[in-house]
Amino acid sequence: MADSAIRMENVIDVSVDECEMEKTTIAINYNEDDGDSDDSSDEDESGLLTEIEKLEATLQTNPYLYDIHVALIAALKKSGNLEKLRRQREQMSSLFPLTEVLWLDWIRDEMNLSVSDVEKDAVVVLFERAVKDYLSVELWLEYAQFSIGRMGSSGENDICRCREVFERAIVAGGLHVSKGSVLWEAYREFEKAILMTLQPLDSDVTAEREQAISRQCNRILNIFKRQLSVPLLEMEKTYEEFEDWGSVEKRDPNVKFVYNKAHAKLKKITPFEEALFRAEPSTESVYRNYINFEMQEGEPTRIQCLYERAIVDNCLSSLMWEEYVNYLEVQLKISDVILPVYERAVRNCPWSVKLWQGYLRALERYNESSDKVKEVTETALAAGFSSADEFRELWLTYLDFLRRQINWNQDHDEVLELLRRTFEKAHKHLIDGFGLDGDFNCLILQYWARIEAKYCKNMEKAREIWNDILHLGHMQKAQMWLEYSNLEKAFGNAKHVRKLFARAMQSTSDWPESIAEAWLNFERDEGTLEQWEVALSKIKSRMKIIQEKRLQAVEQNATEEEAEKLKKTETVRQNVDGYAKCLGSRSLKRVAMKRKFEDLNEQTAKPNFTTDRDGFKIPRMPNQDRGVHKPSQRKLETSSKGSFEKQKAFIEQIGRASCRERV
Repeated sequence: MADSAIRMENVIDVSVDECEMEKTTIAINYNEDDGDSDDSSDEDESGLLTEIEKLEATLQTNPYLYDIHVALIAALKKSGNLEKLRRQREQMSSLFPLTEVLWLDWIRDEMNLSVSDVEKDAVVVLFERAVKDYLSVELWLEYAQFSIGRMGSSGENDICRCREVFERAIVAGGLHVSKGSVLWEAYREFEKAILMTLQPLDSDVTAEREQAISRQCNRILNIFKRQLSVPLLEMEKTYEEFEDWGSVEKRDPNVKFVYNKAHAKLKKITPFEEALFRAEPSTESVYRNYINFEMQEGEPTRIQCLYERAIVDNCLSSLMWEEYVNYLEVQLKISDVILPVYERAVRNCPWSVKLWQGYLRALERYNESSDKVKEVTETALAAGFSSADEFRELWLTYLDFLRRQINWNQDHDEVLELLRRTFEKAHKHLIDGFGLDGDFNCLILQYWARIEAKYCKNMEKAREIWNDILHLGHMQKAQMWLEYSNLEKAFGNAKHVRKLFARAMQSTSDWPESIAEAWLNFERDEGTLEQWEVALSKIKSRMKIIQEKRLQAVEQNATEEEAEKLKKTETVRQNVDGYAKCLGSRSLKRVAMKRKFEDLNEQTAKPNFTTDRDGFKIPRMPNQDRGVHKPSQRKLETSSKGSFEKQKAFIEQIGRASCRERV
């Protein structure tokens, strides 16, 4: 066993030496690049420094310019200023998720400079941050190789750490149809290298050594079986390697079955993979078709992996992120999965208020602390939405959370006071930022008034809030008065309801009829005859004034309209006179006869009411005579219509002849 340990250490040392040699080579190249950069900097150092200063000034004005961050990082790397380069990368990472290229560039720079264990631990931290932004097979492979390179004298602990990284890589990207096989192959090669260290140098093999070799072979076989159960590109080569490796009697007979099943699945999804390969950079619709197919198959892990792939290519699509989190909330319902995805979603699409709202509700659903919810809300408010409606929706979501934190059957003074302060803060924030348009219908203040009336039993405070609402430009709007009256009827008293309706009738100008109807219905349900008559009297008096104002407004607008109508009428009359002259007096006589015939029909029409057996006169409905068979009238109308068409054609013929004679 001691010999085995020595051989394992030798293999590990060799791998470490190879890794160090590779790092040295990269470092030399990096230094050469730095030398080249220094040579070029000597030539145009002033220009590079000027460019860096301009980029930094631009970011100070607006730190959310992604392309400027990338350009500044490239310029700082070219200048060789390592400390400023690190700070700039950290600043960009705090604002945006970084792409695979940016992370690999950053990590490889730090790997080249890491010597001590502390510096290498810092590289591990960078890897952990990098794999959280997007799914990247390349990043996971680099992470696993870096972990293998750190293996030293710790032996089994280092092996366990590398296996943990490989297992996490397989979970994240092992289902990636086009790239996942790289991770599986690297994992197998790592385990095969460990198996080599267990092989005896001589024929003397102990029972303990045989058990270790057997366990390691089973581990490799298990990796083969797991990989062959996943539909991956070029999986046929993997199966051939599996058949060539190990003894036949130790193979699992089920491997062939799972391989055939996975290979059949690969044939089904190959058209989707080919469509992705051929697609333009915007592949959202192609991914959506692929996802719909996988949803019909019903494999959550594959669907999640496919969403991760879609996010990589469509990271700025808020709709794709919304679909992703909605799927996770419906199907998985695991906080450790859903909350990180929400965090990534709002980092990629900070302008989407729907994602922020979903994030806040998810934090509440999974019992995160109030401080965490408050922190996320503050971050969302600082993200900068494009409209007042989005800010208002976010505030309402946070207010919903605070309201649900109150247990009204227990002591709640402190939480209630926080809720009230938040109502004031939300209203002030919207008014200061957007004026009265910030919350045009005062939804936040209405929400506050309902809380005071329903839960706090404080109608005085609710009335005070509603008075503020009415004085914010809503005094003449009937809909607002009706909302106020509904609250007063539900939680107030009849005395205040009547006062409110009286104020509403005096103030409303857009739709006073609705106030009158609501007032009379209230008195019909609650009041006496005297109260109903008083309400009716006030309504009639007010409606008379309103009708007079409406008539005055109509008269003021009528002058211009009448002038326009007279102008149009004069134009029409001139056209008609000219046409009549062309047709001659005969056509005019025929028109006069037709009008006389129509007047005669109107005079002989039936009365517009009927009398029932109790003596009530019931107005006739407009369509009451429809369907009644009147053969004589129908025949008359038909004959008149036919003769009129003939007369019209004859008149036009005469008119054309008359016009030709005049010409």
